[in-house]
Parts: sequence; C-alpha cells; structure tokens
Amino acid sequence: PYRQLLCKHAPSICTITPTTRSSSALAQTRNNMAIIRQLRLLTAIVVTFLASSTAESPTFGSSVTKDLKNQFVDNTFDAHADFVDFDYDNFDGDRRLQSGGSSGSSSGGSSSSTTERCNFWCQLKNSMAQTIIGLLLICVSPCLMWKNEGRHVTELRRIDFCRNNAVVIDNVELPSDDQLGQLVHFTGNVTVDDNAIELSSGSALNLTSPLGKALVVKRTCMIYQKFEHAEQHVKNDVVGGGTTTTTTYTVKEDWSPMGPGPETLPHLPNEHNSRGIWDELIAASGSEVEAGPVTNGMPTEIMALLAAANPAKAPNGISVSPAARVGGFGLSKDVIMEHPLVFLAEWTPVPSDYVPDVVEGLPELRKDRYGNLTTVEEGEQPTNGDVMIKYEYAGDGFDASFVVEQILLDSDPETGVPMHKYGVSKAPIIDDKCCGRIHDDLGVIWMVRRGTHDLKEMIDMAKQDEATLTKILRIVCLVLIIIGWTMLFSIFSTLLHTLPLLGQLGDFAIFLVALILGCVCFCSVTAVAYIRYRPLLAFGILALAAAITGICFWRLGDAAEASIQPTMQPVASPKYLFFDDAVVPDLEPEHISVEYY
Repeated sequence: PYRQLLCKHAPSICTITPTTRSSSALAQTRNNMAIIRQLRLLTAIVVTFLASSTAESPTFGSSVTKDLKNQFVDNTFDAHADFVDFDYDNFDGDRRLQSGGSSGSSSGGSSSSTTERCNFWCQLKNSMAQTIIGLLLICVSPCLMWKNEGRHVTELRRIDFCRNNAVVIDNVELPSDDQLGQLVHFTGNVTVDDNAIELSSGSALNLTSPLGKALVVKRTCMIYQKFEHAEQHVKNDVVGGGTTTTTTYTVKEDWSPMGPGPETLPHLPNEHNSRGIWDELIAASGSEVEAGPVTNGMPTEIMALLAAANPAKAPNGISVSPAARVGGFGLSKDVIMEHPLVFLAEWTPVPSDYVPDVVEGLPELRKDRYGNLTTVEEGEQPTNGDVMIKYEYAGDGFDASFVVEQILLDSDPETGVPMHKYGVSKAPIIDDKCCGRIHDDLGVIWMVRRGTHDLKEMIDMAKQDEATLTKILRIVCLVLIIIGWTMLFSIFSTLLHTLPLLGQLGDFAIFLVALILGCVCFCSVTAVAYIRYRPLLAFGILALAAAITGICFWRLGDAAEASIQPTMQPVASPKYLFFDDAVVPDLEPEHISVEYY
C-alpha cells in the first residue's frame, strides 16, 4: 500500500495518516521496499553499461538503450525524487512526501542552458589528450625550474652589484657630471612645480583649463553593456564513467571600460547590446571610429586590467607632465608609466570645476554630482548603451627613492628641449670575474620605490622581493609537475570511474603517486641546479650530508660489533665463613685473606 502513495508530481505538503500495524507487517513492508529499491538500482546499472558500450554506434537500438538509461538514472538518482532518502530500518508507519521543488526556476532574467553528454569512450578520448598534455608538463616544468634557479642567482648578483657600486648622492638638487653614466642612489620629493597639464588640446572632451599639481591626468570612458555569465554543473554517472555537463548562461550588466560588446550575445540571441553614443565619443576625442566589438565576452575585471594597460585608446585619454622631477633629475613619461605602483598608486577625481558642463556635439551628456559626464539621468538606473566619463589625476608631492643610472636628457621632438639636464635610466651591469679576465653581462637593473629609503633598505627590500618571487615560482613549478603526473595517469582514472567508489579511491591513489613523483623530480632538478648555479653552497651541503651519514654508519658499526662480542660467564660473589665459637681478633685489612669456593 505504501508504494501506491508514490506520485510523479507531489503536492508541496502531503501527509499520510498514521496507521497502526503489527511489527511483522512493518518488517515485511521494509523488506519489500528494500528489494524494490535494489532491483531499481541493479536495472539502472545494467542499462548504463549497455548505453555506454553502444553510444558510439548510430543504431536505433543504442538510441533506445540510451533513452532507457537516462530515464532509469533520472528516476533512481534524482535528488528531488520521492522517498529517495527513506529510512527503511527505522520506518514506523508514518511518512511525509517530500516537496518536489522546481529545479528550473528562473531569477527573472534571460537565460539558456546547454547540456553535453560525454560517455565512457568520450572520457577515454579526453584522457588520452590529458595524457599528452601531462607528458608535456612533465618535460617543461623541469626546464622552468632550471631557468628559475638561474634567474634567481643572476638577480642576486645584480643586487650585490648595486650594493657594491652604487654612488649615494646626498644633495639631490645639485647633481654633477662626476656621476654621469654611473649607478647612483638618491631620494627626494616628486614634484611638477607650478606647471599644469591638460588632455589633448582642441578635443571636446578636454578639461576646461589645465590642472596644476598633477603628475598624470587621465580620462576613462565606460559604457553599460550586457555580458554572459556561465555556470557549469557536472553530474557524474554512478557507473559507466560518463558525465553530463549542464552550462547555464545568464545575463549580467555592468560598466565596461573596453567599449561596446558584441551586438548579440553568442548563447543568448535575444539579448542585444547598444553602442549608444560611443562612436560620437571617439570622434569627439579626435580619433577615428572603431569597427566591431572589442570585448569578446571577457569578464569585467579582465577588461579593466586591459584598459589600465592601454589608457590612451580612444575615447580614453592620458597626459603626463613633462615637468616631473626629483631634485635635479627629470622624470620622463616612460619612467612614470613603467612604475604605476610608485607614481600612479593614488588616483583622485578631478575637481568638478575642471570638468565641462556641456560637450559640443553631445547634448546627451550631463555632469552629475560626482563630477562625471554621463547619459544617466539623476535618480535613474543605467540602461544598456549609457556612457560615463571619469576624469582622474595622480598628484605630486610624495617622496621616492631611486637606484638608477644617471644620464643626460636629450631633446624630444614632441616636448622640445628638456627642462632638466639630468635624467634616470636602467643601468647595464657587467660583472667582472677572475681578476677582470671574464666579463659577465647580467642585463639591466633599476630600483624605484615610493617613500624615503637609504641604500641598505633598498637592497634589503629588493632581496626580500626576489626571495618571495623565487618561492612563488618554485611552488608554481611544483604544482605544474604534480598536475602533469596526475594527467599522465588520467587513463587509469577514467577506467576506475566506470565502477562506484573505485573512481574516488583511484583518484586519491593517483594523486598520492603524482605527489611523490612530482616531489622527487622537483628535489632532483633543484639539487642539480644548485650544483650548476651555486656550486660552493651545493658541495657544502653535500659534504655536510656525507659527514652526517658517515657518523651515523660509524656509530651503527660500533653498535653492531658490540652486539657480536662473546659474553663472559658471571663470577659468583665471594662468601665469608665464620664459625660460632671462633674469636676473630682485630686485624688490619691487609692481614685478611679471602678464599673462593
């Protein structure tokens, strides 16, 4: 009777009236329901094996078998099926139907789903590809380890060269020709004095007037666009080794600094993007209109990084002050842009007075209360195609420390004669070895940091950064080689996943083997690299290890010899005989003799 209560579409709450039955009847019911469940499971296993073995054959029988398998698996292993968590051992005659919550509920936005089925043979083919990739990782990772150790030693030599050869300039305001072409260290305040800068002159999107005390000024244009957000759900078959991957695409709207996205989203054909006045913004900035989308569905965070890497791309704009200096050293645009963490660490919105209220040819733009130009009306939410223009600047007035080469600044075709005589550049390093007979080219180096730091602090921080980078790269190489060994054994993992429980146990065993092999390879390559790049340290470690090993074997040998020596029979303790009637006189110890019996 309890099997008759099963229904495909159960109501949200369905209660069964408790009934009183004898213990024997309850026991019989539990046994019957357990047998039925086992039969359903066995049938699903058989049908799954048949479908996995015939899925590659385009016959009617394989299609029917596959449909039957899907039906049995869905009915047997569905998380929302009725009585799927029934406790047969503790059944007491009461049962409440589970609410069959809808698994396809929508959040209100447009969405689509794609389902991909990969059976055993498909997984086997993928595992063979993973084996090839794993073999490549096993071959490439040791090379990366080797290069990392060599790079680390070279970088340490560069830092030591700076420590031994850098000339400290005490008065940064008055550099001299004596240090020209040498590696110098100085600290000072980054300033532009009373000079002011603006964006491209003649542009409708320029500032109303030049901005003073600004090291860099930039204009960032963003457009409100739709993007695809994909979520994947992978369902592994209990048996057979197959997987079903369901990818759900939903719409996400956000501000994009990379311009308009694709006109139609690839997986959501009903969702479209509008370019708005983007083409007019490009024309107003003085550049030609770009053709086609520029985002290709990339995440907003990645687009922001790319936009920061190319801030001069129309309709964006950027301007660097040619008057930037530290004491008597001028700072070129290349020096400032190559060290954003030093010179561009703090961005401040441009004061609202410098932002134009009206842009010629673009009546849709208005200035909001934050000083931005936008097409969004006050109090309204942005819609697709709306644009927003932000004006920001990086101010001067902060201290910076340098270990660079002192050079003479040449005249520039754009800026003309430089405002300062001396400048800074990367210093080429030639290290002499063997009393100057060998000249080793170590490349170039320069150190620029925000704040006031003496030469010793600069060297220490450079060594700490290099040590941290080397450790990170070592961990990355170790992870890559472990992944490579894991992927090399992916075929065995696929074979083990055809049976329940064996798949997880096999994955764990393969991971342990890959971990051991990866660590052995990592330690071996690192040891050989130490012998190549750090022979004194490597041979010192080997000598210490050999000494410890010799001492251990020596002590073990002494213990072994002591264990095989013959043991002498113990001698009984002496016995003293005294007679009852005897009178022992007072004697000195040397007059007493002891007899042994």
